[in-house]
Amino acid sequence: MKTCYLPLVVTSLVLVSRPLAAKPPVPVIFDTDMMTDVDDVGAAAVLHALANRGEARIVAVGVCVKNPWTPLCLDVLNTYFGRGDIPLGVVRGAARNEPSKYAEAIAREFPHRLKSAADAPDVVAVYRRMLAKQPDASLVFISVGQLTNLRDLLQSPGDAASDLSGVELVEKKVRAWVCMGGAFPRGREYNLFDDAPAAAYAVKHWPTPVVFSGFEIGNEIASGAILRNEPKTSPVRRAYELYDGLHDRQSWDLTAVLYAVRGLDGGLADMWDIHRGGTLEVKADGSNQWHASPAGRHAYLVKKMPPQKVAAVLEALMIERPLHK
Repeated sequence: MKTCYLPLVVTSLVLVSRPLAAKPPVPVIFDTDMMTDVDDVGAAAVLHALANRGEARIVAVGVCVKNPWTPLCLDVLNTYFGRGDIPLGVVRGAARNEPSKYAEAIAREFPHRLKSAADAPDVVAVYRRMLAKQPDASLVFISVGQLTNLRDLLQSPGDAASDLSGVELVEKKVRAWVCMGGAFPRGREYNLFDDAPAAAYAVKHWPTPVVFSGFEIGNEIASGAILRNEPKTSPVRRAYELYDGLHDRQSWDLTAVLYAVRGLDGGLADMWDIHRGGTLEVKADGSNQWHASPAGRHAYLVKKMPPQKVAAVLEALMIERPLHK
């Protein structure tokens, strides 16, 4: 469960124009802790729906937790949506391991290619290999869990994929990082405090612009109950059924995915304002504090559209069927 101390109210800044209707898909890497909460599954469904529509191209996915069923659950979703060949990596160092209400059942009930978590490659190696193949300043990183993998990527040395260090590789290849994490302008949120050292390091040392979708953004947006109308062959429906009986759940992770694909060029200016010009400090206990700074490369989303309308957009994507079925 994601918990935090409620953030303070903050005013919004300037809006930017909408993107052109026709543009190439946004290349993304999706990093998840698909384990304790089910909104990771909803976020993956949204991402695959955006890929179906030609808006996103999923370059790689990674798991930042140690639950052995999590990679298999993620692989189920990739396979279900016809993208079982997406490179998938798992964390190899120390990381959180907690029970999941749905991951094992999803892995046992639905087809997937990965046989076990042990068969998956090191996520840092996967990320480095796929980043090295991308055009410069093109890829959008999406994180919806602890920042363990991002910290490890930044600290990685050159390898066969690239002579560049992790920081250099990210700086060269990544356009922006969209992070579901934090509470704004200050607070304490699960994805940052659950591995506070990794969060502090990643946020401080990430060399490209970062946009945070804080706890307060997704907390008011209820989605998931609409999956009751979906066929039982859907692992997305099944995950929500196992988690809470197909009731609505907060949409924290889904907002980060939507913004990463549609928002960076201003396409969601009617949905959220964005507060720029600052840096986020992650403290030793995982709490966070916003500091205004004209040179700061961090930004965070601010509520604008009523939550029910945002939920409708997200749910329309959550229920999109695989292209091949």
